Amino acid sequence: MLALLAALIGALIGMGIAFQTGMNSVLRNNVVSPLLSSFISFGVGSLFLILLILIQNAPIGFPVEKVIQSPWWIWLGGLLAMFGLTVNILIFPRLGSVQTAIMPILGQVITGTLVDTFGWFSAPQYDFSALRLAGLMAVMTGIGIAIILPSLKQPSPKKSGQPSLIFWQILGISGGIASGITPAVNTALRQTLQSIPLSVFVPFIIGTLLLALMICFKEPASWKYLKMAIKKPQPWWQWFGGLFGAVYIGGIVIIVPQIGTGGAIVTSLFGLLVGSLIIDQFGLLGAKKKPISLIQILGLFVLLVGW
Repeated sequence: MLALLAALIGALIGMGIAFQTGMNSVLRNNVVSPLLSSFISFGVGSLFLILLILIQNAPIGFPVEKVIQSPWWIWLGGLLAMFGLTVNILIFPRLGSVQTAIMPILGQVITGTLVDTFGWFSAPQYDFSALRLAGLMAVMTGIGIAIILPSLKQPSPKKSGQPSLIFWQILGISGGIASGITPAVNTALRQTLQSIPLSVFVPFIIGTLLLALMICFKEPASWKYLKMAIKKPQPWWQWFGGLFGAVYIGGIVIIVPQIGTGGAIVTSLFGLLVGSLIIDQFGLLGAKKKPISLIQILGLFVLLVGW
């Protein structure tokens, strides 16, 4: 029963990420800089978590002795999330939307399976049986049916420098690997800090600071676009995508002990695809309407069976 509830939570928070992506897409268009839109998303999520901690009157002190005894990698959640986000920004212009979705997902699913099988990062360990192998193959098949097959009907634009695309594909998989490690790392951080709000806030504030540093060094002039966007009339909801990100990380931290890292990744990916199809079907968040096809529904069904 707990596993089913955890799977439902995973699907719901995955749907939230689909809406966050749509909201951040609108924000990115209005503030021009992808890094700046990501900074705003992380920053809003951090403010939301601070308010949540204050409202709950949750203790903000760290168990110092336990923190000292804990492995250093528990603090890498924000850096890993930052890396995965930056990779998506970099590979999208080179690979297009389909491969930008597939490459990170491939890295996430494989990494989640390895983390579960070998118990890396203090994650719950699950034996890799023939049934799990069949489930993994079904999950990848379902993702392929839902994402790749519908895209085959659309003409793919020619890209310059075709031989060098292998670098960007490997980079995309690397971003997925980072995202696949993040749930286990954040769950270990929760065990150390003994607080769900704090274990979510720490990666968020680290990601926010890293993005601020990247903007200052790489795009210092982009701060002016934020002032311009605030002054112009814009959709109010574009500023709040970070709330979904905060809920996602908190949900992942809760469900990993119940269904493992791989299960958390797969269920959230299922929710992400469902949310994306809903946005396309109804043209939400300014997206162009794209009716859901039967082959996409079949892909989701196969993915669900694989889990």
